[in-house]
This record gives sequence, C-alpha cells and structure tokens, in this order.
Amino acid sequence: MLGFLAIMAIALCGLAGAPAWTVPVAAISLASLSYARHYLLFRRAANVGMQEAIDQTLARSLVNALVASTMAYGCGLAFRFLSIGWQ
Repeated sequence: MLGFLAIMAIALCGLAGAPAWTVPVAAISLASLSYARHYLLFRRAANVGMQEAIDQTLARSLVNALVASTMAYGCGLAFRFLSIGWQ
C-alpha cells in the first residue's frame, strides 16, 4: 500500500509541476520499501552465500523503481499539459 502511495505522490508532483529531482527521491523510496519488505529473505540468502544475486536483485529493484517513478511523473506532467496547456 505504501508503494502505491509513493507512486501516487510522484504522479501528483508531476501534475503540480514539481521539479524533476523528485523522481529519484520517489525511486529511492520505492526501492527502500521493497528492501524493507524482503529484508529477511535477503538476510537468509546472504547467509547461504548468494551476495552477488542479492546485489543484482537490489540494482534491478532500483532500476524498476526509477522506471515506475519516471512513468508516473510523466503521466502527471501529461495531465498537467492537457489540462492547462503549454503556458
């Protein structure tokens, strides 16, 4: 539920015309939520010696969060431009 709230917040930032640096902030928040949700699994995998797989998973999670944040921000901007024009 918090992930959807972060995505909605970044979409509202795009709609409100907030600066683009809010996208990486939202991506970090989404990746942090993902890590907080699965940290026990990461800890067990680290104990077994799968650190490389954990690092790849965290990097991919961050990239996916960045893509989701960028798309939500872009949709917010699109709605902003459709509603008020290119002023």
